Amino acid sequence: MPYPRAPYYMLGVIGIILIGFWPSYWAVVPSVPWQFHAHGAAASTWVLLVTAQSWTAQHKKQLQLHRTLGQASLFLFPFLIAGLAAIIDRQALDYLAGDPANLAYGPGFLTGTMVAMAAYVTVYYRALKYRRKVWVHAGYMLSTPLILFESPFSRAAAFVFPPFQVKSPADFSPILVSIESSEVLVLIFIAAVWWRVRDKARPFLVTAGFVVVEMLTMGLANDFPVLRQFDAAIGHLPGATIVLTGFAIGAATSWAGWQAGKRPTVPAAAALQPA
Repeated sequence: MPYPRAPYYMLGVIGIILIGFWPSYWAVVPSVPWQFHAHGAAASTWVLLVTAQSWTAQHKKQLQLHRTLGQASLFLFPFLIAGLAAIIDRQALDYLAGDPANLAYGPGFLTGTMVAMAAYVTVYYRALKYRRKVWVHAGYMLSTPLILFESPFSRAAAFVFPPFQVKSPADFSPILVSIESSEVLVLIFIAAVWWRVRDKARPFLVTAGFVVVEMLTMGLANDFPVLRQFDAAIGHLPGATIVLTGFAIGAATSWAGWQAGKRPTVPAAAALQPA
């Protein structure tokens, strides 16, 4: 099976998530807004599901469980995208409320999250469409944790790397530096995967393209007044509308990907004809 070390890679991802989000989420769970719970629950469950899939894929006796987990992902994916939509809602509300970090980088956070949503939709759709091609399917599923890996990793790195630490309420530049640096590390990791397996790593290259777009949007979006206006406009929309729109996009992706990956139907008359 492809990527035999994938379970250990996924355990590393889980470790980074626990460390990176410990002070801002895990240690203060009762006091965080509901949008973070929506995203945190769905995203954490998704990572655990991909971890379980990566493990069961390595054991022939567990392939049926692997398929069952894959079918479960169809129902989880809409919640994953809805959780990202909830983060968009929270970010826009904080921008309207005058949160200093969001005033500095809010449009970049907003557009970066939207790019991440597009990445998840594209990658998961293709994982479903090519689910009968093990290298392609595995590559797309294993690349999903990389789409927003900068979020926990940049926070975790700030614990030990002073240039990533925000030391003054008047200077939030380390936030962007840590995010962009983390994205570069993701691209280096993908390059290493490609170097090891070459053409089999094409799914990771698709994800790399979205990571590059994330870097550009987060770095440049804050300089465009129209995106600041867009951020404010999102903040005036009902939160339920934003989240349900995300859920609908996720549900449509699950359905379309599953349909695209079905075996072609052979007409009955053609099946009866002699070879």
